[in-house]
Amino acid sequence: MRSLRSYLLIGLTLSLTIALFSCSKSKDNPGPGPGQPGNKTMKFTLTTTGLQAADDFSLTVTGSDIQATATTLFKVNGILQNNQKVITISKAQLMAGQVVIETLPLYTVSISAGGFSGTAGHSFTFKLEPVINGAAQTVVNKTITTTAYADTFTFN
Repeated sequence: MRSLRSYLLIGLTLSLTIALFSCSKSKDNPGPGPGQPGNKTMKFTLTTTGLQAADDFSLTVTGSDIQATATTLFKVNGILQNNQKVITISKAQLMAGQVVIETLPLYTVSISAGGFSGTAGHSFTFKLEPVINGAAQTVVNKTITTTAYADTFTFN
């Protein structure tokens, strides 16, 4: 199981790196023109059901404003995460209850999720409820088993 966890963490790190470096600099993209989307507020409600101590699950969240200049991007359960462009939501946070991530106005947010059930025959569920500019988006529901799971969700 230890090597499986290592592969999962490497995969999440690569996803995060790709997301960070795929954002263009403001000189390449000076901003939206008339009628084009710009920065928006986003809210993500994360819930797990059946997550146990033997399970492994975490999320990495990154984002950027359209100018790629903001340094504080997120609030987690109402607490501002100063000077954090990337945050990690741990298994312990998810086991403690629902986690709500709110953004300052951003252009894009990427959420990488991954883990596995540590007990044969056991599974747990992960639910991600995005709201962008006050409008509910498609809810993500995943059942996590002993097979390693990794996925990245991007919101613009």
